[in-house]
Amino acid sequence: MKYNIYAGLGGSFGGATYQGTGEFDDENSATYCAYERAVEEYQSYEGYHGILDWGDVAEQEELDPEEDEEAINVAYQEEVESWIEYYAIPFDEDEE
Repeated sequence: MKYNIYAGLGGSFGGATYQGTGEFDDENSATYCAYERAVEEYQSYEGYHGILDWGDVAEQEELDPEEDEEAINVAYQEEVESWIEYYAIPFDEDEE
């Protein structure tokens, strides 16, 4: 089934925008694709406009990268999740 994919960053970045249309096995696969695109967009802004990279998160949380890697990974993932927006809409139901 075809899905339109939307992904982006929230706040002043404008939210999720149309990324393209693709053929997917199910809605979960399409949504995961949208998620991956949103994460890629987040990573493209790391270090700019208040978007933190992994090292920034470690510093902000006052964690040692050599001793607290798992805790930093969790905090980094939470940071990414707080910024990204993504979803997929079946192609035939989307008005755009």
